[in-house]
Amino acid sequence: MNDLSTSSPPLDRVRLGLSARLLLLTIAFVMLSELFIYAPSIAQFRRTYLEKHIASADLATIALDEIFGVEASPEMEAALLKGVGAYGIILRHPERRVLALSEDMPPMADVTVDLRLDNFFLWLRDAFEALGQGTNRIMRVIGPSPREPSVLIEVVMDETPMIRDMYAYSGRILSLSIVISLMTAVLVYFSLQWLLVRPMRRITTSMTAFRANPEDESRMAAPPRTARRNRRCPKRAGSYAKRPARCATPKD
Repeated sequence: MNDLSTSSPPLDRVRLGLSARLLLLTIAFVMLSELFIYAPSIAQFRRTYLEKHIASADLATIALDEIFGVEASPEMEAALLKGVGAYGIILRHPERRVLALSEDMPPMADVTVDLRLDNFFLWLRDAFEALGQGTNRIMRVIGPSPREPSVLIEVVMDETPMIRDMYAYSGRILSLSIVISLMTAVLVYFSLQWLLVRPMRRITTSMTAFRANPEDESRMAAPPRTARRNRRCPKRAGSYAKRPARCATPKD
């Protein structure tokens, strides 16, 4: 029993001070607020990423029609698909459906994403679902053409490159959040040290010294300047004639 009692650290060393507790609370609250900012940010990042691929696919179809004509070589089609990062591109006009670019046998899509949907919680759920994927999925992305909103563009693409960019974006957000939380916590810590901890420590030291030697006035905490002036120059009812000269009020 004696060995256990001597080996355990004292409670005073384990307990954190007020400033340290507020330091940790500040870091926790800043990180929590950054989490609420990160959630819609990563969802918007994913949507912007897919919209850029729709715009790239639209440019690829323009290049196919205007520059190379309808009969493009397989090598040129493969180069355009590689530039977009897709397996196939399909144009859907209101009256017909045109296969613009495609490999010989494009893979079947595992998940379909419609960029016309504006459900915030749906985009939020899909973003975190994508971050939790351990394997690659084939995506079928549907979105309106930037040139003609009535024309829909379908892009068949891999999900892994997008997830890789999402993790890179998340790492940048995490680094920025850590820097902001540390800076805020340090400012709060030194502010509390200057405004609260130092005065309270000075008062505690004076009270301890007074309890040890009540007759020693040199160890008493000095009152504020206004309190010392009020003690030297008390306000009395009646005339000011009896007040000391240093307390006299200048006449107009």
